[in-house]
Amino acid sequence: MIQIPVPLILTSDFPSSSNGAVLTRILRTTENPRVAWMPPLTAVGKAKFADAQERFKSLGVSKLEFCDMDQEPNDAQLGGLDQYDVIYFTGGDPLVFRQNIQRSGVSIGIRNCLAAGRLIVAASGGAMQFTTNVSLYRLLTQSVEKVAADHSAYAALGLVEYELLPHLNTLDEEFLVKVRRYSEVVSSDIVALEDGAAMIHENDGSVSCIGRGVRFRGGREVAVEL
Repeated sequence: MIQIPVPLILTSDFPSSSNGAVLTRILRTTENPRVAWMPPLTAVGKAKFADAQERFKSLGVSKLEFCDMDQEPNDAQLGGLDQYDVIYFTGGDPLVFRQNIQRSGVSIGIRNCLAAGRLIVAASGGAMQFTTNVSLYRLLTQSVEKVAADHSAYAALGLVEYELLPHLNTLDEEFLVKVRRYSEVVSSDIVALEDGAAMIHENDGSVSCIGRGVRFRGGREVAVEL
């Protein structure tokens, strides 16, 4: 498993499912952390933000700020992401997420955050953006052969050397058969997380898997090894 010297937490569905280790890491950044809340789409984000505020507030995070990368981007806000204590990427369609990250230039802000040692936390489709590729999502509607053929066109930010499959506990066996076949033809491992689980990467290079995670490699399913 790759070890990266940046503070990055990839989760299946935090905070929808609780994870004490993730929350502790967020609250450890400062006494009252300022968190940028980043959805893939403006409309979806606005519809969910009030609930997100209440959820985070119940966890002790009261400074949650909407950060739009879609229809109403604030260039000063996006350019100053490194001024936040935590940057949180929500769930959502990973293909749309990837497109808007590229279009908005948010990847520059992400690099600035990492250079400043800011903590990045992401869930589901948002978490997939920090891996090698987002093609796993395409398996929902396309054949393994088609997804593999177009794999290189769906590269993600590549901060970790694996692909991420969230919501493992909700996936049926038919889809997991496709995932195993897919793992035979891609070079990266696939880390699959159940809801409530997280991969925690620290800036000293340490990595921990909190909750249940498994790895797919070469058509086989094995435990996550760190």
